[in-house]
Amino acid sequence: MEEKKDILLADDYDLLVADGDMATGECLKQSQMLLLVTNKGEWKQNPMMGVGVSNYIENISAGALQREIRSQFSMDGMQVSSISINGSTLNVEAKWNN
Repeated sequence: MEEKKDILLADDYDLLVADGDMATGECLKQSQMLLLVTNKGEWKQNPMMGVGVSNYIENISAGALQREIRSQFSMDGMQVSSISINGSTLNVEAKWNN
């Protein structure tokens, strides 16, 4: 499958600029990160999108977090192959559906 491309963001979530123009490129990891860190209601075009991973920090429910990640990634067209939570480390393996 051809990789999806989009406008890229810098580490501070501002537009990434290259050669005086907005940078574009493969966006899978960026899309995953944005889904993880945003809360429901922050996406104007789809207010039900967003995992809000920070909401799970104090009251860790690994099962609930894993279910929410699978649900959100699936709604965005991704298939999750694995999710692991070790202490404060979260690792999600997912790819776009064909």
